[in-house]
Amino acid sequence: MPKVSVIVPVYNVEKYLAQCVESILAQTLKDIEILLVNDASTDRSLELARAYEKDPRVKVLDKPHGGLGDTRNYGIAHSTGKYLVFIDSDDWIDKTMLQNLVACAEEYSSDMLVFNFLRENLIDGEQRVCKLPLNFPEYGDEIQETLLAQLIGPDAGDTPWRQVEMLGCAWRRMYLREWFLRNHLAYYNEQKIMLEDLPVSIMAHALAQRVLVVGGAYYHYRYNPESLSIRYRPRKMEMMTGCFNIVRKFLQEHKLYDKYNERHMAWLLRSAAHSSFVNCFSPLNEVGFAKRYREVRGVLHNPLLRQAAKSDYLKNGTRADRMILRVIRTRSTPIAYLFYSVYSHILFKNARKK
Repeated sequence: MPKVSVIVPVYNVEKYLAQCVESILAQTLKDIEILLVNDASTDRSLELARAYEKDPRVKVLDKPHGGLGDTRNYGIAHSTGKYLVFIDSDDWIDKTMLQNLVACAEEYSSDMLVFNFLRENLIDGEQRVCKLPLNFPEYGDEIQETLLAQLIGPDAGDTPWRQVEMLGCAWRRMYLREWFLRNHLAYYNEQKIMLEDLPVSIMAHALAQRVLVVGGAYYHYRYNPESLSIRYRPRKMEMMTGCFNIVRKFLQEHKLYDKYNERHMAWLLRSAAHSSFVNCFSPLNEVGFAKRYREVRGVLHNPLLRQAAKSDYLKNGTRADRMILRVIRTRSTPIAYLFYSVYSHILFKNARKK
């Protein structure tokens, strides 16, 4: 049994795949298997992946297109390692990452290990370390409780946790594979919900007995503020609500929802609805005024959002929290349209400067 199964979903990444795979092959921990799972790429990604099979640790799996969650699940089903690590195929890792993570996980007998990352800005070449606001290493019930709460929804006020990025991502964790399988964890269909890895991260933190958070930042996340800021997703609020409902059902089944209800509703308002309004004004949304207006109205009239807007949980939050809450509480499509047409323009402009 190899120490680590590294699962890399591959889909149309011929430009970046070499850097990703070679960073894994260069690991100081040699006892690993690398599963390159091709999700029906239409470029040369499969051909490039096959070239790495000359290394016996590399296995290329080719499957019909199913999206990121389905591709991760396919890799898990074919994995044999003691631990599971997920790496997106346009990212890369430091050569000591797996050796350090395994050493820490075994010292603390961890079910799951959480680590930091480096954000690599494609526009200006800036590198930024993205750390959790903790003293490392952290282990025990208190940090488990904190991480679960932060994944479910934001703090009511302006705390350092409000600045944390990418906390729910699959690639920010290493799992004990036997524990992952025993708890029947599986990623969701990104064609049906958005943030297909967030529910799994929440479930994992709710179910884990031994969670370790380490201070190392080994993972290089390729960040393109321009493409991220203008990306348009049809039905975004519907798909974010799908994610919300999966998490709510899980929390209800595990008798946790009363404890986290307000926090989770704040996530729907602050993350799902806000990003969906901004999405309506993406430069890549080429519809005319009438259709864009209907999109804004559709978000505003979401029944769960109306319920979330009744809560005072965010009334003492950040200035942006209070402003967004006031706009949504008007239940006025013209006001929401006007506000987000201006607000989104500012966001897109600032994103290009970062």
